[in-house]
Amino acid sequence: MNQPVFSSVPTAPVSAPAKNAHVIVLGNEKGGSGKTTTCMHIIISLLRLGFSVGSIDIDSRQRSLSRYLENRRQTMLKEGVSLPQPQHIVVQRSPFNIVAEAEADDLERFTRALERVKAANDFVVIDSPGSDTYLARVAHAYADNVITPINDSFVDLDVLATVDGQTMKIIKPSIYSEMMWEQKLHRAKRDGGSIEWIVMRNRLSNIDAKNKRFMTQVTGDLSRRIGFRVAPGFSERVIFREMFLQGLTVLDIMDGAGTISMSHVAARQEVRDLLRTLKIAAIDEKLKKTGKDDQDDDDDSVEETAAVPAAPEAVAAPVAEIAKEQPAAPEVEIAPKADDKVLAAIAPQAEPVVVKEEAKEPVHSPLEKHLVELAG
Repeated sequence: MNQPVFSSVPTAPVSAPAKNAHVIVLGNEKGGSGKTTTCMHIIISLLRLGFSVGSIDIDSRQRSLSRYLENRRQTMLKEGVSLPQPQHIVVQRSPFNIVAEAEADDLERFTRALERVKAANDFVVIDSPGSDTYLARVAHAYADNVITPINDSFVDLDVLATVDGQTMKIIKPSIYSEMMWEQKLHRAKRDGGSIEWIVMRNRLSNIDAKNKRFMTQVTGDLSRRIGFRVAPGFSERVIFREMFLQGLTVLDIMDGAGTISMSHVAARQEVRDLLRTLKIAAIDEKLKKTGKDDQDDDDDSVEETAAVPAAPEAVAAPVAEIAKEQPAAPEVEIAPKADDKVLAAIAPQAEPVVVKEEAKEPVHSPLEKHLVELAG
């Protein structure tokens, strides 16, 4: 509470960082992929594990992360509760109109903000806009980890590569993938460091579908060709989005005094699985210790509110609840080519219709008839 939520960028250069903070950038040039939701859950998860965290919002126009944190601050004031908060900075875009001057100003603003939060924290988490900006490219170049959330859809897969719709083969990497390679080169030239790129399949369905299997196949092929690791993402759960106005996350609910359900437990596990994908020893050690302590608490809390019998897997319970309320939509199998298999999938009972055309004699002009007679 003593530390302000929003800080301004200092006007004078700071000294060398006192800590070697690990920088995580959430990046995707396509909006609506869940960057801010993922960013917020990573921040709060790290804070509740005992790490100090700084956050930077370089989307000064939309400011989704900043509004999320402001909502959190208002909840603390209104409810009289204490919640962990990061040291937060918003980096404004340069007001200059000349491109070279604007980019130089953006670079200075960003590096000063980054140096400030790196000097005081264990981790720095950066939320970027859903578009191509110079600030976003700079942030990628300073990352230790880049996490790219994508919805589990071929529409979102286009941000990574162009895929042949018939053969499911990769035609070429996307502009964003090429940009990632450029920033990896910039990072290597600047300080000899490397960037670990992680693609996170978000809003996963717990029901097996052909689209999901195709996505698994294509993302696996892309990971080997382009050079990223695939991380388990967040399932399609309302709980990940419904607490934005309060500035809360599923981790706040789990650590509070309220009752929890299997959906809460599964959602928290998904956040922790994402953190494990980073393969950072300090995080893994904290998760291992915290997991043992939480297991007993979760068992006690779930027993008090267990109205639904436990499913074999944690994610099965919320899916079963939804399935009872809504009838399952018929799945249409889409084959690589529009042949009889597609017709059979769309209308299994329908017999194929064969249209026969009667043979017609070709119509010739008098000159053509004369030429035909001569040729005969």
